[in-house]
Amino acid sequence: MLPVTPALADCHEPEPESEEPSGPSILSAPSDFSFFSISCHDDSSEPGQNLNSGVTKGITKILQGANNTCGSRIELRYRIDCLRIYYLKVAANLPNTGDYLPIKQAMLDAADKLDAIVRKYEDDSAPAIRPREGHRTGSKRLPKVRPLKEAFAEAAAVEAAMVVEETELIIIRSGGDPARRTQHYTEVAAAVEENLVILRSS
Repeated sequence: MLPVTPALADCHEPEPESEEPSGPSILSAPSDFSFFSISCHDDSSEPGQNLNSGVTKGITKILQGANNTCGSRIELRYRIDCLRIYYLKVAANLPNTGDYLPIKQAMLDAADKLDAIVRKYEDDSAPAIRPREGHRTGSKRLPKVRPLKEAFAEAAAVEAAMVVEETELIIIRSGGDPARRTQHYTEVAAAVEENLVILRSS
């Protein structure tokens, strides 16, 4: 289980920085998530525990950010690991208790499954990349994104799409208990479904 960075302050974009220092990969340094804050708050003593429109918006914003960063602007063989990073990003910003715990668990499980796909098809001879978030000049760079063997990229994308679809279904089902979660969980599940665009070959 990764250490958790609670949701913080507000829902504004972080100030861009000129360059993110190079360092170890996300797997060995979860502290890299320090710049991945959902940046929302509620009225509870531990931010992110209770259902809150700002926190839900923050989660969906991260998932939408995956589409902007991990989509067609990078090669298909890099996209699965890129998406994994964003799922870890959501999980790292949610606490270990409270109404958002099922979403955190779903994100961690999905990230583990995507990691298994990457390890299965990883191309050790190709370089990792560190795209900027949203490919915006001056925005933060992601941790290292691992490539797959090009010949297996499409097959791997099909496997990853199944993980995304399963994660969407798990979140929807989790949202029905208690019923008050439904709207928040449906919004997050819809954002997860939109991540399927990342895994299309075009």
